[in-house]
Amino acid sequence: MDLTITPPPGYSAVPDARWAWADPSCERCHGSGTVWHTVYEHDLDGREYDPEEIIPLYSEPDDCDCRWTPDDDILKELNRRYWSWGNPDRARDAWDGIAKAIGPRRPGGRYWSGYWQISYTVVSIDYSFHDEDPASPAWQITVKWDGGRRTTHCTPWDSSRDSCHRPAARHPGPAPVPAELRFSSPAPAGVRRLWSRLATWLQPRR
Repeated sequence: MDLTITPPPGYSAVPDARWAWADPSCERCHGSGTVWHTVYEHDLDGREYDPEEIIPLYSEPDDCDCRWTPDDDILKELNRRYWSWGNPDRARDAWDGIAKAIGPRRPGGRYWSGYWQISYTVVSIDYSFHDEDPASPAWQITVKWDGGRRTTHCTPWDSSRDSCHRPAARHPGPAPVPAELRFSSPAPAGVRRLWSRLATWLQPRR
């Protein structure tokens, strides 16, 4: 079987999809190959469209009209080869995903968890293979949290909240003046002069 793939001229590969291409100049999907449409309640129960129903339930994706894939028989064979034991393309994709999930973490390194708001040290990062298939790797990370607790998990790195450094503590601002000192402090000079004049005026005249 000839597995040569020739997308339409000007088409580009769809991100995060295998064997799919789309038109980057498409006004509907802008080359993503996917369009989203809003689902309302009347779409689910078969009622006619109600213009006053303005609150959507959710959005779901559909293939854009410009999305292009090879014929079904070619796709079937490509998928069969991709999921075969030890397929190098699947191995590359899997290791790329693992590298992205681990992020900058390395054994011995110290990092900040934005979710738990605590620092931890990476003890080890271990790998295994499902059914001894080199194209089906898995990973897990063992960490020691501040306080001594150890856990093993496979939580991916989140660059939006995790960090290689603990965030600097925010300055709480000036400390409040204790109540016992709040009224014992000497009054400003202007206030003292005013009270002196008032005391002079209020003295009984002879």
